[in-house]
Amino acid sequence: MTDIGFILKNARENKNLTQQKVMELTGINRKSLSGYENNVAEPDLATFTTLITLYGLSSDKVLGIKQTKSSHSLSRYDQKLLSLFRSLDELHQKELLVQLTALVKYLKQ
Repeated sequence: MTDIGFILKNARENKNLTQQKVMELTGINRKSLSGYENNVAEPDLATFTTLITLYGLSSDKVLGIKQTKSSHSLSRYDQKLLSLFRSLDELHQKELLVQLTALVKYLKQ
């Protein structure tokens, strides 16, 4: 799990904001803000949104959510090739990449 408090505190400091200034801008009280930054309390969704917006953060990054490309964006040939490639061990994957690279260069001549 990501350390949300550490991320929020660093983001505030990187924006050169004091807790007092954040309180003035957001209406969050000092005890709550301090609790969030020290991982004693977690902000509700609305407060979390307010803070990450103020700090210019991505919720996905703060929460440690990784974006992955959907396999639906691949053609059926891409999916088949990827499936076959993944079925190989690492040594054979490397060998196949060398061979494919050579084949592509040859075909482009």
